[in-house]
Amino acid sequence: MVVVIGFVEMVRVTGYRSQLVIFVSMAVFNHQAIIKVVISVNKQLSGVSTTQTAEAVQVNEPLNTGHLNDLLRQQLRPVKSKQAPKNVNAPLPAEVQQKNLLSIVDESVGSMLGESKLNRVVLHEQLSKLYYQQKFIYEQADISPALRKRQFIAQSGLIMSPDNCITTQLDDLRVNAFVRGIDQALSHKFTSHQGPLHIVYPACGPFAPLLLPLIAYYKTQQKYTPQQLQITLIDLQEGAVKSLEALVETMGIKDYVRGVLCIDALAYWPDALAVDMVILEAMQHGLSSEGQFCIARHFARLLSPQGCFIPQKISVRAMLNSAQKEFVEQWKNSEYLSELDMDPAIKSARIDLGEIVSLTAESLLTLPEHVLDEHTRLIECGKATIPMLPEKCAEQSLLLCSQIDVYGDIRIGEYDSGITHPLPDPQVCINFIPRENRPGDLLLNSGDTIHFFYRLNGLPGFLATCYEGEVSHD
Repeated sequence: MVVVIGFVEMVRVTGYRSQLVIFVSMAVFNHQAIIKVVISVNKQLSGVSTTQTAEAVQVNEPLNTGHLNDLLRQQLRPVKSKQAPKNVNAPLPAEVQQKNLLSIVDESVGSMLGESKLNRVVLHEQLSKLYYQQKFIYEQADISPALRKRQFIAQSGLIMSPDNCITTQLDDLRVNAFVRGIDQALSHKFTSHQGPLHIVYPACGPFAPLLLPLIAYYKTQQKYTPQQLQITLIDLQEGAVKSLEALVETMGIKDYVRGVLCIDALAYWPDALAVDMVILEAMQHGLSSEGQFCIARHFARLLSPQGCFIPQKISVRAMLNSAQKEFVEQWKNSEYLSELDMDPAIKSARIDLGEIVSLTAESLLTLPEHVLDEHTRLIECGKATIPMLPEKCAEQSLLLCSQIDVYGDIRIGEYDSGITHPLPDPQVCINFIPRENRPGDLLLNSGDTIHFFYRLNGLPGFLATCYEGEVSHD
C-alpha cells in the first residue's frame, strides 16, 4: 500500500508566487506516478490560481491559518454530530485479538532488531500489518467521533487529532530508527542501571508507535521484565489516551505501564520514580508547528543525572537551492524518497549556510531565550551569511534541513521520513523583489547575514531576520 501525505508550500519563481507540491512520505513506494503529477502540475502553474492548483492535485494541506479559522468557526457554531455507524465487523474475542497483534509485533520488531541489512519493502509490509491490527483496536475503542478528530493549538504548539496521528506507524524508516535506537539505548543503560528504569513518552499519540510494540516484544521474548522496565505514557488528547489503554490491555503489557496520563506534557512532573529516559517525537519537518522544541526543553530539566534523551540530537541546517531542482527535478525518475536516493548533482549544488540549531539534552538547557511580552517567547539560534551569488544564478530558496540522531550511529537522514523533509521558507526572498508583497516577507541580498530565532508560542517554527547587531536578553 502506498501512504503519502501531500502538502503545499509556496515558493517564489522569477518574482512570482507559484505552488510547488512536496510530498511528505510515510512510506513511499511506487511513487513515480505521483512525481509525474507533481511535474505536470508545476508545468501548468502559469496562469493557474492557487485554489485551482490545490484542487487539481487534491492534496491535504497541513493545518495553516485558514484551517485554524475553520476549526474556530466550527467551535463557535457547533453542529450536532451524526452518530457514528456501527462497525460491520464484529469484535474478535480478546484472546484472538491479542494473539494476532502479538504475532505481527514479534515479526515486525524482530525483523527491525535482527536484520543486518534493511529490506524496506518487507519492513513496510510488516508495519502495514501492525498498523491495521492496531487500527482495528482503535476503531473498536469507545472513542467518540469528536474526540477522534479533535485538533487544536496548546501552549506547546499544534496538537494533532488522533485520526491524523495513527499513520505514524507506517513511516517505516522513522519507526525502524527509533525502535533500534531505543533498544540499543536500553542495552547500554542496563549495564550499569540499578532498579527499575523509567521511560517517559510524552505526546505519544494513540498508538505510542515508537515504544509499545517494542515493550510487547520484550515481554514475549522475555528480554526485560516489568521489574526492570516501567513506562509512563502522556498525551493531551482524551481519544489518544483511550486508544492507548485499549492497546496496552490487548498487548498484555499492563504490568510495564506505570501510568497513561491525559495531561499537557508541559504539566508533567515526576513523582518518586526518576525519569531515566525520555522518548519524544512530536515534530513536523523543519521543527514546524508541533511542540517538539518546547516539550523537549521541559523534559530536559526532568531527566535524572544519567538520563537519556531519544532522539539524542536534532540538527537543523540552513541551505540554499533551486526549489524546482530540489523538489521536482530531483525526484522525477526516482522510485523512492530517501536520503540515499537524493541526486548527487542536485545535492552538491546546494549552498550550505551552516547549522542554525542543535538540540540535545544539554543544549536545551542553555539556549538563550528572549521574552518579548507575556505571550511571546523566542529562542535565539544561529546566524548564516548569504555568499555572493552569480548574477545569472537560479533563484535560491532558503531550506531548513533536518537530521535526527536517534542514538549512537542510528540516524534519520533527509527525506527518510516526513519529519526530515527539507522545509522551504517562502517568505525569504534572496536577490529579488517579489511582484506580490505580503506580510512577513524578508528581502535579503548576497552578503546579508540571517539571524534565526525559534518561535515557541502559537504555531512554533523558525523566524528568519536580517542581522543588524546583537539583541538584548531579558
